[in-house]
Amino acid sequence: MSAGSNPPMPNPRQAKGFLVTVSLPSMLIASRLRRGDVFALPENPSRHLKIKAIAPHPELSSRLIIIPADKTAQFTLHVDEPIQPVSMPRTIQVTCQLCGADTTTDLDLVAQGEPKAWVCNRH
Repeated sequence: MSAGSNPPMPNPRQAKGFLVTVSLPSMLIASRLRRGDVFALPENPSRHLKIKAIAPHPELSSRLIIIPADKTAQFTLHVDEPIQPVSMPRTIQVTCQLCGADTTTDLDLVAQGEPKAWVCNRH
């Protein structure tokens, strides 16, 4: 799946400097999911599933075990199965492109995009 041609955009909410992000595509593969993410399956886009836990299947290496937070039964997804991301909160470490300083920042990859470059507020 390609990310399309989303140009890098500045993230105005970044108080620690200037962060450039790129929008996520509307569909991702299941292997990108983490605990706390919210997603929908393409066949039922209005039903959002929040992940309580996610783990590799112990016997089928190409499958993930998903335990939803809403107490429904656990299910499996193929690692390459397309999903529609709704929320993907992450704490990301970024390095200044000019001086090499590091910091961490909280982003929702769906709302704010994936970080591509950061310049700290000293420049």
